[in-house]
Amino acid sequence: MKHLKFLQSQYLLASAFALLFSASTLQASSFAVGISVGIGYGGVAAKIPAGSSVVVHQPLSVVAGKARVYFQHGKMLSRIEHTYDPYCYFSMKRPRAEMKSPASILPETFTVKKQFRRKEQTAQRGTLLASSVSMGIETGFNSWLALNEGGPQNLNHYLRLEPSDQPQVSALVCGVYADPQERTSPSIEEMAEALGAFATIKTAQ
Repeated sequence: MKHLKFLQSQYLLASAFALLFSASTLQASSFAVGISVGIGYGGVAAKIPAGSSVVVHQPLSVVAGKARVYFQHGKMLSRIEHTYDPYCYFSMKRPRAEMKSPASILPETFTVKKQFRRKEQTAQRGTLLASSVSMGIETGFNSWLALNEGGPQNLNHYLRLEPSDQPQVSALVCGVYADPQERTSPSIEEMAEALGAFATIKTAQ
């Protein structure tokens, strides 16, 4: 009888240790997954608060029929050329009557009015990515308020600009076409690499 009770106590003790080990393993796995998803391979998402500056160092050309001028790897472009690499673009509010002619953005220091992040589904046509449906907005620095449909999306960081001597220049947007489960929007270093010598982002302290 004593031997049976001893075996039962040993069994209960072994079961308790097994449950404790399983819980610890699950917690560690969850932590590892959280780190993997949160950081990804793109680095830490940029933090650019209101009051930061966007400095345009040289004239930027916007081609006829467009309201954006793109940048990748320090080059000024009329469209995105490298699908999976970080990009930036200046967005303009151009009346339809002016769209038939090219436009320019002149050197100036713009002030960031507000910033937010947005996931956008895209229609891929060759190397050109055309945004179609807005998937959500981020009000903080790290939490997406969006519905993730799965697969790559444009992970865009919007910098809305204060009215200036060039009121048609409305925003600087930097993003990357990637799976949001693998990375977040571009880091400040990736933004700088995309813009090259054309523009600089100076974050407010």
